[in-house]
Amino acid sequence: MIPRIHVNNITNLLITKHQSGLIIKTIIFLLFVSVKNISFAQNYETYYLLCNKADSLKFYEKKLEALATYKTAFQSVHFIHTDKLRKAYDLAIKTNSFEDAFDFGKNILLNTGNQELIQTKSRVFRKSSYYKMMMDSCIHFQTECNNRINHPFIKIIDSLVFVDQYIIRNNKSYKANYKIDIKKLPENLFDLDSSNWHLLYNCIKKWGFPSEDHVGYETYKKAWAILHHNLRLIENEKYHSEIFEYIKSGDYLPEDVLVWYEQFQQQNYGKTFFTTWDGNLSDENLARIEKNRRMFYLKGLDSYYLEKNGRYMKAKW
Repeated sequence: MIPRIHVNNITNLLITKHQSGLIIKTIIFLLFVSVKNISFAQNYETYYLLCNKADSLKFYEKKLEALATYKTAFQSVHFIHTDKLRKAYDLAIKTNSFEDAFDFGKNILLNTGNQELIQTKSRVFRKSSYYKMMMDSCIHFQTECNNRINHPFIKIIDSLVFVDQYIIRNNKSYKANYKIDIKKLPENLFDLDSSNWHLLYNCIKKWGFPSEDHVGYETYKKAWAILHHNLRLIENEKYHSEIFEYIKSGDYLPEDVLVWYEQFQQQNYGKTFFTTWDGNLSDENLARIEKNRRMFYLKGLDSYYLEKNGRYMKAKW
């Protein structure tokens, strides 16, 4: 994605009249970048909505229409998220659209470098030339993925998640090769949440959001824990508007905001925001929740079975 450019003092560009041509070119370039950034934001808003529509069509067994909708969504953005690609990949195989399956599988490998994510039970597809071509190109796709991602950022996130899971929350199933000086740990281990967040935020200011595009599929998933445990706290509300901009740019998926922002709203303002977990199924409350979900490009309430008076939401699609 093209980075945003800020010119703090335009007079610095005005040095000699011989540079007037450069100035004009610079202005044109800045205008182009601005339009491009707006375009990306608008495209991701459309992308989310089309992917939601495709999921709905798939649920109602309109498979070919769903596949076409996924393809339209994917064509509108510069980076396609792996979880959405995997849905389209499986659907393309089921509909014998093997050329599309190859394209989706290739992009999964370019995103992740992980062959396990393109495994399929379809013997017909596995015997096809498309599958063979995809598997033969795996090393190339894995190399491209490895060259794209930010390895220093990945190492920092990995260490932060180790602190979050193994040290703070005593999750001994989380394995990593780090040595900890116990004497330096605070008496209240949850104080480390704050230091974790500030280090991650400093990295965001330096490198950008830890999106799947920047740090890879697995590390994006790992970073969820740090974001979740900190952004739900009232003292970090000041970061919310900035973080929400990353949804519009495609860096942060709407569904990955849902749980922590729902907890933030309930804990600090005493109301649900995205869910019916309060058991209030009045028309007024449902309309309020629906509006909030649409505002964040989430699927509507019609994509859920509302059970136990709405306190249990089971996804349809």
